[in-house]
Amino acid sequence: MTAFAALTNDSSSLRWGKPFALAREEQRHAPVVLHVDASTRSEWVPVVVSRLKELAALPADPRGSDPMNLDDLHEALMFIGAVMRSDTVAPWIGRLSTGGLQVNWRCGDVEVEAVFDHARDDHVVYVTVGDLEWEERSDRAYSLFATVVDRLSSGAPADA
Repeated sequence: MTAFAALTNDSSSLRWGKPFALAREEQRHAPVVLHVDASTRSEWVPVVVSRLKELAALPADPRGSDPMNLDDLHEALMFIGAVMRSDTVAPWIGRLSTGGLQVNWRCGDVEVEAVFDHARDDHVVYVTVGDLEWEERSDRAYSLFATVVDRLSSGAPADA
């Protein structure tokens, strides 16, 4: 069964299967729905949903910061939903000035940074373990993330 966590109060719905073609004004009011497998009962789900609500509520900066971009949000949610396990630590999520998103996981000497930014054509995941670093486009980074997911577990030792 799938649980739905709505990130806005709007009653209309967004069709994930179709490319987004919303004007900037429409993006501010369109709802976003995060689909999560209810059987995982993951502790990270409410943390991610809460943070995305905070970011969506931030006003655009008059100095040029854009509101959250729905394409970037969709890409980030698809990545998070695909790579996270029920015991994976919750990521930190930040909004970029372009409206894109940056998602970070850190546990011990392992750090993963994922950038979803259509405005700059930046869709990349960096995985760092100690002094070693790997990089892959976000649409091909699932297996890269899988190499460190055990070490990003809430049960992993802090200095593993």
